[in-house]
Amino acid sequence: MKNEQQEIICGRQPVLSALKSKTPIQRIIIAEGARGVVVDEIFELARETGVPYDVRDRPNLDRLGVGNHQGVVAHIAARGYAEYEMVLDQLDPKNSLILFLDQIQDPHNLGAILRSACALGVEAVIIPKREACGLTSTVVKVAAGAVEHISVCRVDNLQKAMIQAQKSGVWLIGLDLTAEKEFSTVEFPSSIGLVVGNEGKGLRRLVAERCDFLVRIPMVCTGVSSLNVSVATGVALYEVMRQRER
Repeated sequence: MKNEQQEIICGRQPVLSALKSKTPIQRIIIAEGARGVVVDEIFELARETGVPYDVRDRPNLDRLGVGNHQGVVAHIAARGYAEYEMVLDQLDPKNSLILFLDQIQDPHNLGAILRSACALGVEAVIIPKREACGLTSTVVKVAAGAVEHISVCRVDNLQKAMIQAQKSGVWLIGLDLTAEKEFSTVEFPSSIGLVVGNEGKGLRRLVAERCDFLVRIPMVCTGVSSLNVSVATGVALYEVMRQRER
């Protein structure tokens, strides 16, 4: 059974079939205590294909209101994801622009970021599989067509993906409120990976440490401590584009 409004497939066999057919799955939720051959196969295929899954109590699944879920539901992505390794292979090491998003969770923010990224020349957006919003229907709607023109990659480990980008010749610049340098005073390299943090917490410590350097957006009004993450990303990307077009 598939609920189009909530983008959910429920039931053991339907979820297993979705996994086997490589349907773009956002996340699988399995009830605690769910047992059986099909459930075991779902676990195994999810691990093999890298699809995130959570084990939760059965009332949690009941609250989704999807009927007889049999202890298994899958949230379906509105669009498929690009292969990160393939994207890296296609990048020009002397002139590229990619965007790393560290656990952006609000679909409206992600959609707005994708729209700005597409308009300002970003070639690929990289998001983690866990603790982050994926390509839901809300994201696709807010992005207003951008998802069709930009590669979105979902990776198991964002830090590992950042290291891979650095090895490909990409310089990683992180947006951070505590950075000493203002972004407009920095001459950006020709091959850039802009790294943006979570709406509330910003960049995680290890992600920030992985960046080659950090920059901040100066705030004139002392009554406002920061910009909305989608606005901040758009401002930073515009500066990158301005410098690249000089």
